[in-house]
Amino acid sequence: MHAATEAIGLLASLSSFLLWIPQGLRVWRGRHDPAALRGVAPSTQVIALAGGLLWVVYAVLLDSFWIGAPVVVSGPIAAVTLVVLARGRRAERAAAAAPSSDAGAALVAAAQTSSSQPAAEQVALAA
Repeated sequence: MHAATEAIGLLASLSSFLLWIPQGLRVWRGRHDPAALRGVAPSTQVIALAGGLLWVVYAVLLDSFWIGAPVVVSGPIAAVTLVVLARGRRAERAAAAAPSSDAGAALVAAAQTSSSQPAAEQVALAA
């Protein structure tokens, strides 16, 4: 290939590399905070992986490295993003399913109120 064509391919690949960095940093920084990851769509990552795979096949068929090169960056970022999102959503579901410690503290406080109140009233006060 002509050197100018390769240079254009290199620049296009670099822009595609840079495209994924902000998303990857956002997911990595918010990996322990499921609320920070709510705006990241897993479907986008799956589509990016599928598209990347197709670009790699296309690059191999055309014998052009630069066409498939962006997948070297975008593929791992998309895969790690999927893993982080799955872990975050699993943690969010587990936290939602766990009994609230505030409700337990309210029941204990209600149980410690004066014994002149019937137990049913104490539980009603706790709720």
